[in-house]
Amino acid sequence: MSAHIVAEITQLQDRGTSMSVATRELIRVRRPTAPPRDIVDAPAFTLGRPLAGLRVGLRHEGSWRSWMWIVEEWTELLRADGAEPVVLEAGGRVGDEGVKTKADVAAWVADIDCGISGLGTCGSCTSNSVHDAVTLENDAKPAIVAVCEEFQHHGRNMASFLGHGNLKMLVLPYPLEGRPEAEIRAIGRDHYERFLTLLGATR
Repeated sequence: MSAHIVAEITQLQDRGTSMSVATRELIRVRRPTAPPRDIVDAPAFTLGRPLAGLRVGLRHEGSWRSWMWIVEEWTELLRADGAEPVVLEAGGRVGDEGVKTKADVAAWVADIDCGISGLGTCGSCTSNSVHDAVTLENDAKPAIVAVCEEFQHHGRNMASFLGHGNLKMLVLPYPLEGRPEAEIRAIGRDHYERFLTLLGATR
């Protein structure tokens, strides 16, 4: 592949007196790279039905109290709306614990109708949250990843790298951790409707 560039070149000629002559020359530049591949993202899914009677997954890592408090708030709200919350505490990713975590996530995915995975508020926890949300979406179920504002670009890049550029994302304030418990629980309640909207759930 090549690109054509027309450049203005000034040639200096010195024959006793200096003078410049402006000429136009065609330069052919080779680009030794392949054209970018077409981007084909995996499909995203929504419920398009009432929430009552559904099993809704809520995934955390046991690391961030802020997200665990929000999970507690949503657990009660989901039950009030007639849904059954299914909470997963995901473990580590290496060694025997990693093998167990993979099995736990697979069992959680099989047991729910839809879910949210969080919390992305650091580099590794964002990557792991996206990974588990993608695992759910790969099972053709509505999936959301919850991230804080500071890590939404990392989360989107990670999802795109995994072929799920359309993965739905619920963005929470940053920093979330370290705020008073009452404030965090209020943030959770304020974002519950957005959570249902992303799922495509009605009441």
